Amino acid sequence: MRFSVLVSFLLILTTISGHARAQEQFPNADFSELVSSGKARVTDVIDPLTVKLDDGRVIHLAGLNYPDFDPYQPGNLSVTAMDILKDFLLKQWVEVFQTRNKKAGRVNRMGHQIAHLRRKDDQSWVQGTIINLGLARVRTDRYNPEMASQMYALEKKARKENMGLWSVDAFKILTPEKAEQGIGSFQVVEGKILSVTMHENRVFLNFGADWKTDFTVSIPPGEIRYFSQKGYFPQSWMGKNVRVRGWLFFLNGPSIEIDHPEAIELEEGPASENQTEAQSDEENEKPKRKIFYKGSALPQPSVEHKKSQGLKSLQP
Repeated sequence: MRFSVLVSFLLILTTISGHARAQEQFPNADFSELVSSGKARVTDVIDPLTVKLDDGRVIHLAGLNYPDFDPYQPGNLSVTAMDILKDFLLKQWVEVFQTRNKKAGRVNRMGHQIAHLRRKDDQSWVQGTIINLGLARVRTDRYNPEMASQMYALEKKARKENMGLWSVDAFKILTPEKAEQGIGSFQVVEGKILSVTMHENRVFLNFGADWKTDFTVSIPPGEIRYFSQKGYFPQSWMGKNVRVRGWLFFLNGPSIEIDHPEAIELEEGPASENQTEAQSDEENEKPKRKIFYKGSALPQPSVEHKKSQGLKSLQP
């Protein structure tokens, strides 16, 4: 199969191991979260995130982030992904799946349709194939959070097998202590939430004892209700190991702002992939924001939800 040979060849050129991996069945997916917006033939691959269809639509591939993608000087991963997409999609019929929300999330500012694609002949999921090969990270957004769990499962598998970008130190998951290295770029950070606080109606997830310098994740005012409506209660996350992704910027230390719950993964079990040690007693003496307690302004999970999820409200 020419596509399998091309994948193996390109992966070797870019130090991506796993010839046997290229022979596996390319992933399918459950698209029930989305709605089909028709079928068409691919006529061009513009870049690793953009393809053109014969009905005139230009498709932006939802859910992908290439850490080395620059439209003027694309890196090895981006070039490899683009070549794979050309071989995989050119002249092929695909089905287009988009968010069910007709008012937001279907078209980007360039006028491109935001969608997931499934190749018609073998039902292969395009985004799943790219993530499965370790060529891209998962990147959801407020208006396109669908397919997150399926993409994360494939990303976790690729990461475990050290595929593609996950074999490159510069692209690996950051710890809270090293988050500052990624400021000014999209990153994935993994660690333990030490406290959950609020200031001026903004929720802060603190990963260190000193919120003035340590890594922090924030949820903007007004968005916390959206989280609770989807069954996510940040005040229950204190002590949890999580993996969060977004644009890293500096605000009292390295920070990420998230506006949808799919941007954060709660790790099950006692340890995460980047488990870090708890802060010392001396560090705990540093100034911190007031911690939430039961009866705070945050929406509280119902008794039924807490029982089903094993959650407990924060206690004094």
